[in-house]
Amino acid sequence: MTSPHLSAVVVNHRSAAEAADCVRSLREAFARERVEGEIVLVDSGSGPGERPALESMAADVRVFLEENRGYSGGVNAGIARSRAPRLFLCNADVVFQAEAVSRLLRAIEDPAVGAAAPLCFWDAAGQLRLPPEAPVGFRGELAERYAGRFPSLDARRFAAFARRSLDLWERGGDARHLAGAVLAVRREVLERAGVFDERFLFEYEETEWEDRVRAAGLRLRFEAQARIRHLFARSSSRNPDTERRRTESRRLYRERRYGRLGRVLLERPAPSRGRLAAERVRRLGEPSLAARAGAWVAVSTSPSLIPFAGGPLGDHGDFRLPADVLASLRSGPVYLRAFARDGRTLETGVWEKP
Repeated sequence: MTSPHLSAVVVNHRSAAEAADCVRSLREAFARERVEGEIVLVDSGSGPGERPALESMAADVRVFLEENRGYSGGVNAGIARSRAPRLFLCNADVVFQAEAVSRLLRAIEDPAVGAAAPLCFWDAAGQLRLPPEAPVGFRGELAERYAGRFPSLDARRFAAFARRSLDLWERGGDARHLAGAVLAVRREVLERAGVFDERFLFEYEETEWEDRVRAAGLRLRFEAQARIRHLFARSSSRNPDTERRRTESRRLYRERRYGRLGRVLLERPAPSRGRLAAERVRRLGEPSLAARAGAWVAVSTSPSLIPFAGGPLGDHGDFRLPADVLASLRSGPVYLRAFARDGRTLETGVWEKP
């Protein structure tokens, strides 16, 4: 049997419909881009109801885990069954666009690069780009807790994050951390930095792993020309245990990264947000902003708008939050901000999703 050049590990949990699209897009990409690839489909404790659908997909290897070991456990189980020297570690709810596979493979051919990630679009029309890197760090998390109390500081922080995001979206480059929807990696990097820590049951697993990759002297690469669609927040909403798992993972990461005192400081009850910030936010009757030539729109459920999904504001007339994005959001406030390319805020509105 010929050994593949690439093993794509796809981890599913109650997302069979999305996993089918992911597997299909990978199979089409392998044929179109002439990549000798295998697909390792891992189900992390979805139960017997999804098994027939998963067995019908065009995967080369199927791994059915009896319990939900989280994304980290699913990835590790898939890595153990994979054969190729290059691997993609994938959420089930992603769809690969043209040339994404080839461009990610080229990115990790650089021996100084430990992992690479693509640009992720949130909506089917490709209007909204998801954040290019995770905004982690003690100072950033502390600033997030106090967002709203110091408006001038908030404005500078948002502007810096916005400029950084636009630069990565448009040109790519080295990142401090990568979002983990798809990570391309060489097997030798996994042997050097280790696999995912399965104590992280939901989120932070890729962040902690990337800390180890950087500690090994390797770079993280955001590849702007490799593009996928990520149906962000769809599958997590189907698991009633998501919030508990997220909380436990966040606590574990904070204590490991910042120490017990740092974790305790970040877990103290958040202070009330300042009045000035609230007065600058316009109530929206619908999730839309008027077009502004040369400006961008930021969309977030966080009042600080860090992190945010974003796109050009005015390329297609007035901006309205796409219906497929709306469907993935929970009830509550959604913040929309128009901003200039230098990060300056032009207008901020909030819409309440029923």
